[in-house]
Amino acid sequence: LASVISERSSRPVSQLWVGDYISLDDDVKISDITAAMQRAWKAARLPSTANSNDVIVHSTGGLVIRDWMATYWMDKGKKPPVQNLVMLAPANFGSPIAHTGRSVLGRVIKGVKSEKTFNTGTQILKSLEMASTWTWELAQRDRFNSNNAFAKGGVRCTVMVGNTGYSGLRGLVNKDGSDGVVYVATANLNCARIALDFSSNPLKPVSSKIEHSQGKTAFRVLDNFDHDRVKGTDRVSAELLEPLLGALTVTASGFNRWCGECAAATDKVMEKYANKRDAEKHGFQNTVFYVDDDSGDSIDDYAVEFCGKLSNEKDRWAKAFYKNISAKVHVYGGNKAYRSFMIDCCQLYKDLDRIDESLCIRLSAMPDFDDPRNVVGYKTYSDEDIKPVVLDQQSLKHYFVQNRTLLVTVKLKRYQQSRVFRLRRPDQEAEVQNQI
Repeated sequence: LASVISERSSRPVSQLWVGDYISLDDDVKISDITAAMQRAWKAARLPSTANSNDVIVHSTGGLVIRDWMATYWMDKGKKPPVQNLVMLAPANFGSPIAHTGRSVLGRVIKGVKSEKTFNTGTQILKSLEMASTWTWELAQRDRFNSNNAFAKGGVRCTVMVGNTGYSGLRGLVNKDGSDGVVYVATANLNCARIALDFSSNPLKPVSSKIEHSQGKTAFRVLDNFDHDRVKGTDRVSAELLEPLLGALTVTASGFNRWCGECAAATDKVMEKYANKRDAEKHGFQNTVFYVDDDSGDSIDDYAVEFCGKLSNEKDRWAKAFYKNISAKVHVYGGNKAYRSFMIDCCQLYKDLDRIDESLCIRLSAMPDFDDPRNVVGYKTYSDEDIKPVVLDQQSLKHYFVQNRTLLVTVKLKRYQQSRVFRLRRPDQEAEVQNQI
């Protein structure tokens, strides 16, 4: 690959370094890997000036390089020494099989490869789990921070991911909208966030505008590539080589054009499968909810409902959502307040033409304060207590975008009965005792 790049570009490869790190030790965290990477970088005397190296990463490597750039460079007010960054099938917002890696099946499949018998990389898998707090917090640092590595003049990043699952026995782990390991949507670095605040007035919630991630990154879907083929381990096909070379040789002046080329190529692939009944290669949005209350405490017992204005047995939106659109929900094991909803945008867009009404999103949480047996809780089970979020037909495509992660923060008001804490004067207490 190095010789091909040298032959076909004006930027010859002077040095080629291959990074290797331990990922199957249960005690190793991603922060351990990035700390070790920083020491190895210095020891190898690699260039440390801004835009001085090109880097290719695969899968978990996407999180490693992002954490390294944020922790050891951007957080210190420095530009990272990376110019063109190519992410191949990165797990930027998690993997649908990460939580199964800690199961018996995961230990059988992966544990035998570990230096420690039956270790599967528990700490890393927790970070890779869908809706993990780790990927959420990393995004706040490097995707919604004005001082981010991907700002103009910084790192020119290209994400490439396949749309085809594994064949054979390994195909048991395939999920619709994935390459067998990561969702297409969770690979994409371009993301968005929105906040809904019901804590001041639950009947008039405050909603922020959708905020898109800062900085620019290119994103390209490679048709018929799975998680391993995108590495080009066996052979680098033309379908992989051409965009790979483009990503490694793009200049600052040509990066906007390159992002447009990648977007056009991706649109062509997505259009090919948009009307297929099989959802395997449909475009999904990874919609991640985090719910807390006005005290800042996480709420781990809640439900999100997608329905029409008339929530009954004839509710066409509810039937469509739970049957065809939002069949994949994952509750993060480390904190149940974080949940991922994979929304099939292709099917959603189809149903827009069939269901001529607004979509309501309702959230209910426990404990239910309307139950007199509960001395604390939330008022969420009646429209007289809390208003649903209503999205009209035109808004739906704005809030649900294929191949994207949307981070949704919801804040609720927590109530307490007066008897949770009361004050009495001593003489009143004596009177009460005498009456008894």
